[in-house]
Amino acid sequence: MLPILLGLASAMVFSITTYMMYGLEGVMTRDWIDQVFWGLILAGAAIGAANAIWRCLPCRLSKLAHNHRLADLWCGACKQP
Repeated sequence: MLPILLGLASAMVFSITTYMMYGLEGVMTRDWIDQVFWGLILAGAAIGAANAIWRCLPCRLSKLAHNHRLADLWCGACKQP
């Protein structure tokens, strides 16, 4: 959740900064500003998704291997039954 919020906050700061530098006309006519804005948001979402997957991946693999010691070690952070 934190990477998504950081991505949104950085996109908002970028948007305000570019508006102050280029004005409304400059922001509307330059395509790269829109691409960077959405790129910041998507980067935060991608980092958040990768973090969520990586947190539960060792738990799932240890359960597939039927190793209870590793399952106890890794599944504490992952809320999986």
